[in-house]
Amino acid sequence: MARGWAFCAACGLCCRDTEMPLTPRDVERIEALGYGREEFSVERGGVRYLRNVDGRCFFYEEGRGCRIYPYRPLGCSVYPVVFDAEEGRPVADPYCPMAPLVPERWLREAEPVLRLVLRQAGLGKRDKGEAAPYTRGETVED
Repeated sequence: MARGWAFCAACGLCCRDTEMPLTPRDVERIEALGYGREEFSVERGGVRYLRNVDGRCFFYEEGRGCRIYPYRPLGCSVYPVVFDAEEGRPVADPYCPMAPLVPERWLREAEPVLRLVLRQAGLGKRDKGEAAPYTRGETVED
């Protein structure tokens, strides 16, 4: 699976109320662009997440999209595939208008990437029903 896909509606819904955990490499890559980690992320429970500002990802710019798209976090690169904590598996995010077009193959291919993100972000193995990223829920915002 390539980082990103050609069927994006460019609606920005994926950047609303994000719960995207960051791996140490994500943080390093973004810091190398000149951003300070406290500027673009927040730490909660020992895990670093993308910061939301006014209900959107710190890097989202209206009319332009993601300011760091080529350097975006690994979890963002497999969107609209997200990890569903209750089902314990990847699913197409129902908030994405393009979700019905996501082939089953992409879900399978994204699973090791999403599990790697969870592990490297410090979230480790998740059991069914346990809170995890990639599902909509509590917002990380200032």
